[in-house]
Order: sequence, then C-alpha cells, then structure tokens
Amino acid sequence: MVSTRFLLLLFFQGLLCGAHVQAQSGMYIEQPKVFTGGIAAGFNLAQVDGDMYFGYNKPGLCAGGFVCIHFTPRVSTNIEMLYSQKGSRGDAVIESPFLGTYVAKCHIGLNYVSIPVTFQYQYSLFFVEAGASYSRLVKTNEWIVAEPPVIVDVVKNRFNNTDLEYVFGAGTKVYKQLFLNLRFQYSILSIRPIDRVPYSYGYGTKGQFNNLFCVRLMYEL
Repeated sequence: MVSTRFLLLLFFQGLLCGAHVQAQSGMYIEQPKVFTGGIAAGFNLAQVDGDMYFGYNKPGLCAGGFVCIHFTPRVSTNIEMLYSQKGSRGDAVIESPFLGTYVAKCHIGLNYVSIPVTFQYQYSLFFVEAGASYSRLVKTNEWIVAEPPVIVDVVKNRFNNTDLEYVFGAGTKVYKQLFLNLRFQYSILSIRPIDRVPYSYGYGTKGQFNNLFCVRLMYEL
C-alpha cells in the first residue's frame, strides 16, 4: 500500500507546481506539466446491495483533492483523497394487524476517507478512466423503523472498517480548467458479512456491498 507520506508529497507537488519555464534564445517557453493538481466536489447517489431496499436513494457528499501524473498528453494517472458519504435509504408501506398501515424505514449512513487511483485516457475534450479505490470507514449511522422493532447493535451489526471498490468513469472539459466527471463504483469485497446484518434485513448470502454513482466537478489548478 502506498504510504501516507508519499501520497502527501504527490498532492503538494501537484497542487503547488506551476508551469515550468525555460529560457531559449531570450524567450521563456512553457514546458509540458508532469504533475497537475486540483480540487473536486460533487455528490454520490448510493445504495447498499444486500439490504432489503433497492434504488440509488441515499445522497451524500463527495469532495477532496487530486494529483494527476501525466505520462503522455493523453495518458495519465489520477490519485485522490476524498471524503465520501455512502449508504442506503429505503421505505415500504406495511399492513400490520397491530398498527394498521405504516411505513417501515431503513437508513444506513457510511462516511469514508477514500483514496481512488485511476488511469485516464483523454481524447479531445473527453476522457475515460478505470481503477480502484481504498476507503477507511470513519463514521456510521444506522437505524430501522419496523414492527416488531429491530435493534441495531453497534458491535454485533458493525460494518468492516475498510472498503475496496473498482471505479469506472468518464468526463469532459466544461470550461478551461473545469471538468465534469461521472463515476460508477462497486465494492469488490463485502462491507458487512451476512451474519452481521440485522435480522430479516439482509438479502442473499454474500453480505452487503456499496453501489453508487458519483457526479462531480473537478477544477485543475
């Protein structure tokens, strides 16, 4: 795994390096940049596969910084550090012999610090990308409204501390240094095994997985 010190060094190099200039025949000529950096901000539309609800109904913030290493004018690697909110949200109308008609609800909030690493290929104003993202869980918030009541135990029903996802995306230049980026991300490994899912709120036998789309703007400094 890449060390934190090395990642921070790459970030500062990308964010602080300007155009390299060289004097030739009394004139300054701008050289191609090897490192560029910037900031990114947008929102996630998320769900958790393996719960009892379907649909990208959980919005969340996705924001942070990035460093881009340019190998050629078209091929580059993007390394990011992001704060990313994922999870799930759902409701269902239930007919209960005791309560009558009521709405059962489930909420899963998962906040991560993520380090995506993607390879990008750019053609004209457009680019495509593929890679992986390592995330560390920093905060959880889960509750269920149902009859009979479902108790969520922070230990017995805990999520894994890490998440590893594959990443696919595409984007386009909007204006000068501003880019629009759309990504799809999905957990490679389960974020919670089926035996730790609250009783009767799991689907299937493989556990639960993050599943999300991210829409964001990227500004290259």
